Amino acid sequence: MNPAERLGPQEEKQRYDQHENNPSSAGYQAFFEPLIQGIDDYFKAAGMSPSQLSVLDFGCGPTAVLSQLLASKGYKAFNYDLYYHPDQEQLRRTYHFVTSTEVWEHLYNPRQEIERQLRLLKPGGILAVMTSGHRGEASFHDWHYRRDLTHVVFFSEKTMKWIANHFKLQLIKSKSPYWIFQKLF
Repeated sequence: MNPAERLGPQEEKQRYDQHENNPSSAGYQAFFEPLIQGIDDYFKAAGMSPSQLSVLDFGCGPTAVLSQLLASKGYKAFNYDLYYHPDQEQLRRTYHFVTSTEVWEHLYNPRQEIERQLRLLKPGGILAVMTSGHRGEASFHDWHYRRDLTHVVFFSEKTMKWIANHFKLQLIKSKSPYWIFQKLF
């Protein structure tokens, strides 16, 4: 999005306040299940149990539903959100994995923010992202996802593969809207 067309911080937060991130909604919880399953499968295959693992829910929103779901499975979950959980201390630690759900499409400087999220990972850690991938120029104009005024940048499968290559990550799950990257070193 053209930076001149972006919402200001107060307007942006007002828009986020309208999101319905109800922690007791079964549908909202189910929305996270494919990502949680990918995380569980990855660490189970590595022989690690949730109680050994720390996670940062980066951009957790006001209710931090994903970190609550992960904590209920035994993961040590922490939260960070620019507007709702702005504790900078969480950005001074490293984690076994970082989740960033419905966040990347809001990033004004994606490269800088992806680099920051990768710095938060321990070697071999994973970055679990949820953002809807667009299917190309022909369908972009009619795509509902681009109409949200807080969505300022968009990704495709091709973009995610480029990100993996550029940042020397392994893309271990690649099915929109779920993307899981492993930090190789």
